[in-house]
Amino acid sequence: MGMEVRSFEVYGFKIEVHAGGRRVWPPSFKRFVNDKMDSGELNVGDVMKTCNVSQSLVYKWRSDVRRAGTRRTARREELVFSEVVVEEQEHSETAEIDADTGQIHLRFKELNLALPTSYPVDNLVKIILAVEARA
Repeated sequence: MGMEVRSFEVYGFKIEVHAGGRRVWPPSFKRFVNDKMDSGELNVGDVMKTCNVSQSLVYKWRSDVRRAGTRRTARREELVFSEVVVEEQEHSETAEIDADTGQIHLRFKELNLALPTSYPVDNLVKIILAVEARA
């Protein structure tokens, strides 16, 4: 015979109550509360009263949301990339921006690169230095 999980609703979120009375506050609920507190729609006292929780728990939720947001931002930065198309051709070294295609064209002796105009300048410099070092 399995243990039945009870639940109740707060701010439109279903909060599960496990055996022994432990309530499980989902991350989406914590983000909601944090957003409402940031916008001034709720304050710590409101949340404490409505959720029947301590002040320290409300501040822990805020900390959890901010820490999760930092990790999520860091992960997104790691996953950001731009497409680099490399074509080997015989050209002298030139660089130009093609307004029609919105691309930067770098032409080297053995290499032709087409990059989006939004490509980070720091990375563009690294590419140029790497190609020059290879030559």
